[in-house]
Amino acid sequence: MINPWDIKSSDNRESDTIENFIIFCEDSVSEPIYFNYFQTTKIKVNCIKNQKSKMKNVINAIHHCEITGLLTHEKGIDCMVEGTQVWCVFDRDKEETVEKTQKGDIEFNASIDTATKKGLNIAWSNDSFELWVLLHFQDVDDSDINRQIYYDKLTEIFRNLPDPNEDLQKVLIHESYSYKRDFKSDNNFRNIVRNGIIKHTGIAIERAKKLDQNYDNRIQNHEKQPITLVYKLVEELLKKGGKEI
Repeated sequence: MINPWDIKSSDNRESDTIENFIIFCEDSVSEPIYFNYFQTTKIKVNCIKNQKSKMKNVINAIHHCEITGLLTHEKGIDCMVEGTQVWCVFDRDKEETVEKTQKGDIEFNASIDTATKKGLNIAWSNDSFELWVLLHFQDVDDSDINRQIYYDKLTEIFRNLPDPNEDLQKVLIHESYSYKRDFKSDNNFRNIVRNGIIKHTGIAIERAKKLDQNYDNRIQNHEKQPITLVYKLVEELLKKGGKEI
């Protein structure tokens, strides 16, 4: 449920003097903690948590923009107010049956088209946000196409990180340790995962760009896998905010 009063409206907001990023995050932990890191005195980062995936995420973003005056209609054309960037961040979550997967593909493609027509920005991943995390450590090819592979590889990467900090050491002593189990909490994602990947942001961007370049416009978006466009949002945050990494 969106509370539009959590973010300043377009009538009198900080984006009159600095760039304002409103990011509709699919989850409530990893994405908000990660993107908030990039806030500086030059940009304001507002993450709206738990906005779900695909069309639900996009509709929530459109609704917020309309009721706060960020989205206007001039001569039949949708226009976003200058000084604010609105981003939808979501994954292509896979369904358990063929029919549901087919419908999910249609919804995934339609949500991207809808957001684009409304002037929203999209940082989607296929299959998951964890692909973006993994790219900080290694290249990924077309054999690495689902989140379980990403979870397994990240589990081993963090298990073998040199000079683990105190938080990571506490996690690793448990026999049941795994990325998916242990790094979904606020503290662990912030102090272990984010702390471990930020210094590799540049190489992650380059690797994500290479994946993106594997596909052309003739391929439908749901067929592009592995791919993550989170790099586009991160590049924009760095360009406008000037965060040193």
